[in-house]
Amino acid sequence: MKTWLRRRAHRIFHPLAGADPATLAAVLREGGGVAPLQLHRVATALGSAAIRTPFDLLERRAVGREAGKGPEAGATPPLFILGHWRSGTTHLLNVLSQDPRFAAPTPLDVGLPWSVLGLSLFWRTRLEDWLPPDRIIDRMPVTPDAPQEDELALALMQPLSYYHGIFFPKRLEPAFRQGVLFEDCAPEALERWRRCLALFLAKLELRHGGRRLLVKNPAHTAKVAHLRALWPDAAFVHIHRDPYEVYASTGRMLRTLLREFALQRHDPAAVDGLVLDLYPRMMERFDRDTAGLPPDRFAEIRYEDFTADPLGQLESLYDRLRLGSFAEARPAFESYLDGLRGYRRRHHAGTADAAPDVLARWGFAFDRWAYPRRGA
Repeated sequence: MKTWLRRRAHRIFHPLAGADPATLAAVLREGGGVAPLQLHRVATALGSAAIRTPFDLLERRAVGREAGKGPEAGATPPLFILGHWRSGTTHLLNVLSQDPRFAAPTPLDVGLPWSVLGLSLFWRTRLEDWLPPDRIIDRMPVTPDAPQEDELALALMQPLSYYHGIFFPKRLEPAFRQGVLFEDCAPEALERWRRCLALFLAKLELRHGGRRLLVKNPAHTAKVAHLRALWPDAAFVHIHRDPYEVYASTGRMLRTLLREFALQRHDPAAVDGLVLDLYPRMMERFDRDTAGLPPDRFAEIRYEDFTADPLGQLESLYDRLRLGSFAEARPAFESYLDGLRGYRRRHHAGTADAAPDVLARWGFAFDRWAYPRRGA
């Protein structure tokens, strides 16, 4: 019964329950309305924001002035994990996070970003009881300390996030265009995004005792210039995968997220065109922003090579990016990877109809990374 309740908790406690009142008001105002059957989820979010506000304000005053200015002098810059959705970013994050010298946000960190430092052990333990047992999109288990990407946290701190297109699919395309590509965004909105990211990561550094942060987020793939402006010495690792798999898996992921989290009626067919259009535009910005990065601050990994020889790929990554002693972390990596034996990855064969479109729009990826073309 407990697992059944956890699997359905998001039907009551929508992710927006972690937003601050200003962000919640902004996305509700711009969202285009809420379906009647979803009103209870919005009511829960509003109630949560009201209850948390005094405590969140105390935390914001305690750390906001210093953390909001940007990274502290002498702090180790983050390692950013980049790559289009479903390219293997989560797998890479999960493996790297086994190295105790790294730290990554947890489910409660990203779900309650304004309360990262203020949650007592008492409340953390009780809130963790309501975490979903898996990621919903692929049934990958979720534990209280499972590393997460930071995009949800950013979505709950300010309006620029593709998640708001998932929650309010009437704005699916503009939310992705603004939240991922930063197109048609006011300067003050971009500045707020930068302040919130700096604040969130500063909180994580405080919570994790200054350990080097692992920041994984597919949306950051198109934002390297903004990340470098905040952390000039940050390192980046980009993972890529067979474009056919990426296309099919991303479509399935977005349709699942819409089904579970949309607060309005939506058209699942709108996803395919969005995915086809977004990938090349993301990579165009990625190429522009990573040009000229020194070899010890930028590396690329092929997902297929990483799954075939994870330890070899990791050793090469540690050497190239100067991440510290690989030998010290190797036992932890081996233990984690041994636990994955028998895990069967999903392969997406249902791309035959879309294969010509994928090849036409994403041909650069096949050429650049030498992936086989179907029917070619």
